[in-house]
Amino acid sequence: MSQRGPRRAYPDVFPAPAASDSTIPDAAAGLTEGDHGRLPDGTRRALVQLLRGPYVNRARHPRLWPSLIADEAAIRERLGDLFLELVLDREAGLAFVRNMTSAEADLPRVIRSTPLTLVDTVIVLFLRDRLLRAAASDRRVFVGRDEIDDATSVYRAASGSDAVGFARRVNASIEKLKNANVLLGTGEEERYEVSPILGMVFDADEVLAVTAELRALAGAS
Repeated sequence: MSQRGPRRAYPDVFPAPAASDSTIPDAAAGLTEGDHGRLPDGTRRALVQLLRGPYVNRARHPRLWPSLIADEAAIRERLGDLFLELVLDREAGLAFVRNMTSAEADLPRVIRSTPLTLVDTVIVLFLRDRLLRAAASDRRVFVGRDEIDDATSVYRAASGSDAVGFARRVNASIEKLKNANVLLGTGEEERYEVSPILGMVFDADEVLAVTAELRALAGAS
């Protein structure tokens, strides 16, 4: 008896979006009985990945990226119905969603944000700085645990922890960033690739404000 191979997560070829006067392309037929959706299969999968988070990456999601680009307008429309907006960088090959904001209206927060601890913030800014330094040469960025320890050590006194307790905090922050796919495994123990998504999450004003606070905190400790 022949053995059946594992089921594919995606079909080999996604259906091309059908032409339509609307920004939402019409699917040729429902994907299942009772399906009232209008988006093609590939576009739906891209939308689901955006909602699951933390992001869609051209290199990590090669089957989803073409559908995201082809049906960008439709995806933006669907996200807008949920009070969400798409952040897309075609050149970097990255996309994610964030809560829609308005100065005039009180909009619901659909995506819950995770508060950053002192150690989280220090590591995130360190990683973002490494990304920006490598951006001009379009190089991938890798960091080791020893580099993270060096970047955070100056803030140990400000954290109020002893050496053992502070190491636990750094461990917890690294695990949080790994779970968020900000730090990507390399197959080498305690060495990580930094996801370029960090370059898109914080704007320059936010970084300057937080960096100034951290420097003041480090100087006072």
